[in-house]
Order: sequence, then C-alpha cells, then structure tokens
Amino acid sequence: MRVFLFILIVTSGMQILGYALVDTLLIGCFLFLIMLSGRSQKLKIDGIFFFCGYMVIQALRGMYVLSDFRMIYWVFFFIIVYISYLYLIDLTKKSKFDLKFTRYVFNFSMVYFLVYGLLAITVKNPDDFQGIYWVGSSAAFIIIIPLLCSHFVLLKNANYSLSSLRLPSLLLYLALAVVHYSRMGIYLLFFYIIYLVFTSFTFSIKRIALITVLLGASVFVLDFTRQSFYTNPNATGSTEITQIESIFSDDSSLADTSNDLSRFLTNVSVYNKWVSSPVEFLIGSGWYTSRYTLKPFEAKTVSSFGLEDSHINLNSDKPMQVTSFAAILSDTGIVGLFFILYFFLKSSMQILKGRSKGALVLLGFLWFNWLFYLVGYTFISIIGFLLIFPDGILVSLSRVLPPSIKLVKRRD
Repeated sequence: MRVFLFILIVTSGMQILGYALVDTLLIGCFLFLIMLSGRSQKLKIDGIFFFCGYMVIQALRGMYVLSDFRMIYWVFFFIIVYISYLYLIDLTKKSKFDLKFTRYVFNFSMVYFLVYGLLAITVKNPDDFQGIYWVGSSAAFIIIIPLLCSHFVLLKNANYSLSSLRLPSLLLYLALAVVHYSRMGIYLLFFYIIYLVFTSFTFSIKRIALITVLLGASVFVLDFTRQSFYTNPNATGSTEITQIESIFSDDSSLADTSNDLSRFLTNVSVYNKWVSSPVEFLIGSGWYTSRYTLKPFEAKTVSSFGLEDSHINLNSDKPMQVTSFAAILSDTGIVGLFFILYFFLKSSMQILKGRSKGALVLLGFLWFNWLFYLVGYTFISIIGFLLIFPDGILVSLSRVLPPSIKLVKRRD
C-alpha cells in the first residue's frame, strides 16, 4: 500500500522535459512486479472497464487524426489507470478502510507539496520549471483535495484533538500555495477552515479555540508569505479586477488579458466545436487532439469578442493549452462526458451511503474537482481519475469517517 500510494500521489505532478510520464511509468513497473509475484488482479467488468476501453479506442483514434505514433502512450496510460483502480480496490479491502490508509494519503500529499514547494524556493522564478519538470499550478494543486479530505477524516476520528489539527502542515501548505499564487489552492483551504469555524460554534469551547487558532495563524502566514515573496504584495489578489479592466481597454489582445478569460474563451470554443457536427457531438475528435483541432474555433471565438487572435497560429505545430473540461468534451464527446458524470454520481451515492459524520464535506470536495477541470489539465495523472472513480480514493476515505449514529446492541 505504502509504495503504491507514494508513487500515485508524490509523482503525479512530475514531468520529464514537459512530458507527464513519471507516475505512469513508475506505477506501471510497480504493478508489473506485483503481477510477477503472482498477485494478479481479477478483471472486473464495470463502468470503469468500459470507460478505459473507450479511452483506449479514443487514444488510437487520436493517433490516427494527428498521425503521431507517440499517442500510443495514452493506450498504455489508460490500461495502467484501470489496473491501478483494481489494485486500489484490493488495497482498501485488505486494509478495511482504516486510519493507516488515511494517514498515508495525508502524509504523501504533504510530501508532494513539500517537493513542489522546494522547487519553487530553489529557483529565481517559480514559473520557470512548471510545464518542464512539474505540471502547472492550475493542475498541480488538485492534490489539495486528498490532502484536506484525509485531514478531515483524521480530525473527526480524533475528536478534534490538538495533534490531529496538524497546524504546522496546513500552514506550510498555505505558504507554498501563496508562493505559487494558486488562488484555487488558497480559496479551498480557507473554505475548509471557514467550514470548521462555523461547525465548531455548536460544539465545545476546546474545538472553538483550536479552529480559531488555525484561522488566525492562516491569516498571518498568508500575509507574511505575500510580503516575503512578492515584489508588489499590495497588488496581489487584485488579479480579478485587473483582468476585467483589460477586457474593456482598446486594442486588447488575448495575451494581454488574464488566463481566466483565456480559459473562458476556450470553453466557449469547445462548445462551438462540440455542436459543429454530429460526430463531434457524440464522440469528439479523439483523445488529446483538441490541442490542435480546437485552434480554428478558438481563433473565431476570440475574434467574435473583439480581441486579437495573433497568438493563435493555425499553421503552427505548437499545441494549444486546454483544460480538462475542454479535453473531455472536445476529445470524447457526449459519451465521454456521460462517463465522467456517471462516476461523480455513483461516487456521491457511495459517500452518502455510509451516513458518516462529515460525509457532505467529502462530497463537496469530490465535486470541487470540476473547479480544476475548468482551469487546468488534470487528466494527465492517474490520481486525477482515481479521485473520482467509484470505490476510489475519496470514497475509501469516506468509509473511514465515524458513523453519525452509534449502534447499540439490543438486550433481550
């Protein structure tokens, strides 16, 4: 369990010269050694099996559309995703959803952010290594979901003890999120803290004191890190205002506006491409093809908003940057989207089925994956799928939560 979860989480953001191969190659080797030892995984015909089979076909289709033999990697990737899913189910059955599994998830999530943070501190510009040795922050911070979910499970099972609060770990994470200026990473942490604040008011004084300390320390670390790492800390956080102003300026180009506006326009382009033909609507254009096939739709959309599209060279071999939402809809069509929605709905039902204390928190974080789908490309790592699969990581964590009602044995 420990080796598998370490590779799955810690290496999920690592890249080799821009290629996110590390976790797939290492997990593939690990699972191969497991099979050699005689511990083969029993094939399970379910929704995950049909999804991975569909994605293998889409990867082969994408290879044909792009005439790029390197697309064979994605065939290997989705095979590893399916075998990893089977192995995770086997792990959780053997561990009986105990706290050991939960601690591994939390500790390895922290190791992930420590490595990511050390890279940012050791280089002059934290953005220099992103996209080369590590995925961009818009996708990298999706690991906050297993981090906070496992933290919540440990906190609930320990009845909000001081040690279970793990204050240094959360504050260290916050500092790293500020260094990388991951608004999503910062917002989700404060959303989690605010939830703890509101729920603590109905309980003991001890719980109120602990959460108040956490909130106060978080605000201090946020301000201190901004002052230490930003040359203009007072402007930090005004991105949303600046980007709105840039839209109404004369002769604005897409490069002059914010990344958020670019992502919005990309999503509009995806919709236009999606409804452009019955084939596009049903099955898309093939996995990993939207980086090229979306270009003409992007150029038309940008122009329709009165912005310059000079940054989009239709004859260039340079791919576009797309989001997970754009990829799943543009590459795989309504069929791929239905698969993803099915996983979310079934996982939601499994989380709520346990009727555990705090199940709604994990349910919320499950659906928060969509926030990352809209801003980054999270489907390049295996954990990006295992977070949302039924009986996946978040569902397994929910089964470790204490029950809402203690069962009392009836005496006759």
